[in-house]
Amino acid sequence: MKINPILTSNILKTYQTARPSPTKAKTVGGRDEVTFSDEALSFSKALAEARDAIEVRTPEERAHISDLTTAVRQGEYHVESEDVAEKILESVRGR
Repeated sequence: MKINPILTSNILKTYQTARPSPTKAKTVGGRDEVTFSDEALSFSKALAEARDAIEVRTPEERAHISDLTTAVRQGEYHVESEDVAEKILESVRGR
C-alpha cells in the first residue's frame, strides 16, 4: 500500500478557496455600529423575564439588597471578622 504525501500548498489553496472572503463592517461617522436581530432581542427579553420570575423577592428584600449594594459600592459596608469566622464554623459544623 502506498501513501501519498500531503502537500501543504494544496491544503492552503483548498482552504483559501473554500473560506468566504472577510467583509468589512460599515462604519457610521467613524464609529462602529452594532445591531441585534429581532430574535436576539426577543431572547434577551425572555431571559430577563425568566430571571425575574425565578427571583421572587419582597419589596423589603429588594430595598435591603439595594441598600447593601450602595454601601458596598461606596466602601461603607463592613463585616466584623468574628462574624465571618462564626459563620464559617457554623457551615463546617453543619448547622
